[in-house]
Amino acid sequence: MSHANPASARAFIFHPLIVLSLSLIGAALYALYATLRFPSDSLWGQYFYVTPIVVPFAAFLFDRAARRRQITAFQSIVDVLVVGTAMWRVIGHVPYISGHALFLTYALLSTRSRVAQVTAAAVMLQVVCLKYIVWGDWITSTNGIAIGVLAALATMWLGAKSEVELESTKATSKQGNEPDSQSASLLSIR
Repeated sequence: MSHANPASARAFIFHPLIVLSLSLIGAALYALYATLRFPSDSLWGQYFYVTPIVVPFAAFLFDRAARRRQITAFQSIVDVLVVGTAMWRVIGHVPYISGHALFLTYALLSTRSRVAQVTAAAVMLQVVCLKYIVWGDWITSTNGIAIGVLAALATMWLGAKSEVELESTKATSKQGNEPDSQSASLLSIR
């Protein structure tokens, strides 16, 4: 009797096809929920505007779970602020910011998962077309994109800084107090 290797189970769970499949299942479950919850005259918005964002959102959550040990406290705080603001648009009132544009821009720029990046880009294309062309909403979309870019840049800069520090610590512990050439080049980035 053999026990499953935790590394192989992790590789299976975070495999791109599994992540994509589970993300699509999540979107289908939301569409089913919307069908049962909302009147038929408002289902168009649920199916064509809300349901698609479930796919990159689920992929984003998988990305964060896969990298949970690499994410800094600052990155986690920004994640919560971005996702919270985007979701608050649905349940409350956040003026002048598109939650879809904010989240999708942030997810596109801050994840390493190709599934999250590709699905965020595809849904972002749809959101941009709807917001700018169909609805003529230039303000909330542009603000959401701008804030999403700023949030992603902040996490990239601070995340890169902590990765440089981590690499320098590893190199120093390997060779006494002398960093290897790769770590030295990483330190020069700062």
